[in-house]
Amino acid sequence: MQFRNDIQGIRALAFFLVFIFHINYTWLQGGFIGVDVFFVISGYLMTSIIIDQKDKNIFSFYDFYWKRLKRIFPAYLFLIIAATLAGSFIYLARDIWTLQKSAGASIVFLSNLLFSRGDSYFGAALNENPFLHTWSLAIEMQFYLLLPLLLIWVKRKYLSTVIVLLIIVLTTYTSISMFIDNSNTSTYFSLVSRIPEFLIGSFYSLAFKNKINFSRSGNTIFVFLNLLVLILSAVFISKDSFFPGVIALIPTIATANLLVTGNNFISDFFAKKIPVYLGELSYSLYLWHWPIISFIRYYHDEYFLSPGEVVFTCILTFISAWFSYRFIENFFRKKNNTTLIRYSISGGVLLICMAFLVPKATAVYQIPEAYTSPTFGLLSHNEKNIEVFGDKTSKNNRILLIGDSHALSIKPYLDYIGKRNDFSFSTVTTDGVLALKGVKREDYTSNEVKFYDAAQQLVDFTQQNIQKNRIIMINSSSFIEPMSAYESLEKLAGSLRPDQKLIVFNTFPSINRDPVKVNRDYIKRTSASFKIIGKEKNKLALEKFAATYKNVYLYDLSKGEIFKSIPFYKDTLMYYNASHLNTYGAVSLGKEQEKDFMSFFSPILAEK
Repeated sequence: MQFRNDIQGIRALAFFLVFIFHINYTWLQGGFIGVDVFFVISGYLMTSIIIDQKDKNIFSFYDFYWKRLKRIFPAYLFLIIAATLAGSFIYLARDIWTLQKSAGASIVFLSNLLFSRGDSYFGAALNENPFLHTWSLAIEMQFYLLLPLLLIWVKRKYLSTVIVLLIIVLTTYTSISMFIDNSNTSTYFSLVSRIPEFLIGSFYSLAFKNKINFSRSGNTIFVFLNLLVLILSAVFISKDSFFPGVIALIPTIATANLLVTGNNFISDFFAKKIPVYLGELSYSLYLWHWPIISFIRYYHDEYFLSPGEVVFTCILTFISAWFSYRFIENFFRKKNNTTLIRYSISGGVLLICMAFLVPKATAVYQIPEAYTSPTFGLLSHNEKNIEVFGDKTSKNNRILLIGDSHALSIKPYLDYIGKRNDFSFSTVTTDGVLALKGVKREDYTSNEVKFYDAAQQLVDFTQQNIQKNRIIMINSSSFIEPMSAYESLEKLAGSLRPDQKLIVFNTFPSINRDPVKVNRDYIKRTSASFKIIGKEKNKLALEKFAATYKNVYLYDLSKGEIFKSIPFYKDTLMYYNASHLNTYGAVSLGKEQEKDFMSFFSPILAEK
């Protein structure tokens, strides 16, 4: 197949769409379609190459796969090694496993499956993961395994028809799946949902081998209109759209039209020196831009980069990409397969050694886990298991604590007070979503659905323990969002026996940033300011709730001197992230509120 400079220019455009979106999604909310542009180009080029070799009877599966590996893997492996090493020093100890797991999934081109599970509840978010962008390369390599089988084994006269049918069936399946499951995340990272985008490129390669041709001016107008559609897609499609699926056909078909239109002004522009050079760098630019952005976000716990950080990202991305292109990509293109095998084995061994040695080498920088992660009461968190805390010898033991991770956070608080005031309590808690009947799945976002599903597995177990106890305590980050959570709380209150009491907590305040990342120590080092995120609406709703239902009581955890220096207390870290008390913070809050809480709790405890 003849090399086309204009395709390199289109690659450059695709990268800049993605780059702008990754820098700040509010600048170009649909810039992620640049990845879909890459997919169409890959489908178009690979199909053209395979069919050309098939027609000449020179196609070899062995050669095809090795050429793809030589093109993609050397720079890719170098990036994974460099990002893993850098991340070992930037990431907190609590998140190192996330880093290593992501690197491991990436190196075998399975990271799309890992990231389809969504964000970790407590750990680093996906937009802080330096390997998040490898999902697209994983899908591309997976598709490369399938494409030759389709093109070689299906007879030529049926091939276009089969490809069109696959596009229709898989696009329909993707769209229906997103609608039924109310989840974009798993679909977004799915090979099945992305195959139609590659196949659009494949179909255009077969159907328009002689290109679309009007006059030069007609070609220019046609290409301009398709380029406009592509740009408008980047402007108006957003992360909240049901994408991919049917909507993905708009930018992908527009891209395919750019590839097969004959002589025109816009293709001439894309074929000029600067766009072509940036297109040649586009793979390395794509590899390096995201880890730089994600590490900055992780370190400062801020999504939005400052102007200085944007400039720094642009410069470092270009330098890293130039180095990778000049000394890694070009070097291995000229080497034989044996050199690639040796390099790959050496890199794999190095990664394994780093997985064991780097965490030990960086141990001096690690903060004690009790300050950076939930460590208390985990055996009864997300598990069908009950733990008992407080004074375990007390007869005041028919007390149950339930709720989400905010209930998990106050287990040390109640344990401290219980041990000193003659009561014990059992507990079962969940991440993110209350394990109560009536909470609705459709009220949660695609990233929250997995927490809903996990909580639902504990609903019956929680209900059984509610029936066994006389006093039920419940804490949650919010009882009013979503509304079905509040409705489930009302149902719980309405189902209480005459001898049962329900205590709802107005939870402790949250802050706008993760203090562990910002401070990098458990002793106060930073001068950064933190904004308190109040929960007044939640408190007002709970006050009304407690006044409405008999045997329901409200206690406010957010009051007290301890929160005046949030997120520190006596210059010691009391939060393990932006919204959860650590064990030190919970016990410190217990010490401050002990008398006040017991004056509230003792009459309830004494009632029969």
